Parts: sequence; structure tokens; C-alpha cells
Amino acid sequence: MRDKKFVSEFKQKEVQKVEKLLNDNNVIGIIDLEKLPSSQFQAIKKKLRGTAEIKVTKSLYIKKALEKVKDEHKKKLADYVEGPVGLIFTKENPFKLFKFLKNNRSKAYAKPGQITEKDLIVPAGGTSLPVGPALSELKIAGVNCKIDKGKIAVVKDSVLTKKGEKVTEQVAAALSKLGIMPMEIGISLKAVYEKGMVYTPEVLNIDEEQFMKDLQNAYISAVNLSVNAGYPTKQTIELMIQNAFSKARNLSVNADIMTKETRELILAKAFNKMNALKSTLQNKGYAN
Repeated sequence: MRDKKFVSEFKQKEVQKVEKLLNDNNVIGIIDLEKLPSSQFQAIKKKLRGTAEIKVTKSLYIKKALEKVKDEHKKKLADYVEGPVGLIFTKENPFKLFKFLKNNRSKAYAKPGQITEKDLIVPAGGTSLPVGPALSELKIAGVNCKIDKGKIAVVKDSVLTKKGEKVTEQVAAALSKLGIMPMEIGISLKAVYEKGMVYTPEVLNIDEEQFMKDLQNAYISAVNLSVNAGYPTKQTIELMIQNAFSKARNLSVNADIMTKETRELILAKAFNKMNALKSTLQNKGYAN
């Protein structure tokens, strides 16, 4: 009876701890810990020290705690609590957190039974493998190869496993022999909460260079729209005044309305017309 009571008390306290963390933090992530080696997990956790805090506990306790949180939007994180997961709390914005975790993923050899996130391809080219049993093993795995100068060479790019498929033992062995590490291991974000919003990896995984280009193009388009629509803003008022001045000056010159700003332009126009008329008369023999 004491053991059951102890377990029950432990569960309650653990749920309370998680609930407090959920209520006290504004940026909360669900992290995927499946097949993550303990050594790498500890290394990443160390790098995050001072920036983020990780809490690893049973999924059941996390779900129970999420049911009790005050913020209704935070409860949505429960939809992503599946399998071996943990919680990460930080003051960084979700995009910075995602980028950090993405940059701290490591290359790894493929293992039988793993589901691929991309096509596993053996590129064409020479290898350091000598002729022997490896040749037939590579061919069985689907590598298009041949013997070239006593070594095994890959004739053309060979797709061994397509995205979303399981890695077979033959493919895993072939990639290992070739020294190809196509998999990535590390802490992955399943979802992040911030200010009433829940972000998924599809949203967080942005191309920063393309994002900046899109932002610049959007700014230019907005400025053009503001100027063409005659809608003054802090960013466009100077351009609009310059545009209005240019149009007013052109109107004044074309209508021969003499002002301080157009006097020289009108005189230059008159001078050019005079020279043109003089040239015409000379060609017709009316003037020397």
C-alpha cells in the first residue's frame, strides 16, 4: 500500500512541476526524443544552458499538466505529445530556437527500419572499395556499379530508398560500406507555443535568404502602391513630393509658364527651337 501511495504522490508532484513550468513560461516547445542517443542529448542540453531549459518526463504527465494550464491556447500542444517527447522552455523566439536545434543536428549512418525524410542517393563516381564481395552487396542494395581499375565505381546516381520508405538491411550495409551518412540525429521540434499561437516545423523552417528577398520585394511594392495611389506615409512622403515637383515643373515648361525653377529650362527650349528654325531656313536658302 505504501508503494502505491508513493507512486501516486510522485505522479501528482511531477504533474504539478510540469504544470508550473507551463504556466510560468511564454515560449514552450514539444521536442521529439525518439532514437536520440543520450550522449548527443546531453551535449545539446549543455549548449542550451542559459538559453533554454529542457524537461523530460512521461508523455502522460505532460498531457495531464496541459489539461490543467490556465492558457487555453497552450492546451493545443497536447495534440503533439506522442511517443518519446520532452518539453523545452525558452525566452528566445520560436524561429531562433528552431534554427539552433536544426544547426545542432549531426550526420549518422542509416539503420534498418528507419523511415527516410528524403531520398537516399549514392552519387556517381569512384570509391575506395576493392573488388570483392562488396560489389555484389552494393548491386543487391540497388547501387549501379562496376569495376574500374581494380576499384568499385558507381556508374550513375542510384536512389536506394525513396522518401518515406523504410531502410532495408542491404541498403544500410551498402551506405555504411561507402561511408555515406544520410541521416540526421538531434532534438527536433514538433511544435512551439508563443503568444497564443502554435507553430509547427513547416512554418518555422524558413529560408532566411529567400525570406529577406520576399520582404524587400514586399516593401518596394508597398512603396509603389502608396506613391501611385497618392497615399502619403513616413516612408513615401518625400518620393511623392519629388514626383509632384517633377510633374509641376514639366507642366510649367510645356505651357511656357515662367517661374524661378523653370526659367532656364524654358529659355533653353526657346534657344533650341530658334536654332532648329535657323537651320531649316538655311537649308531652304532663306538665310545665311
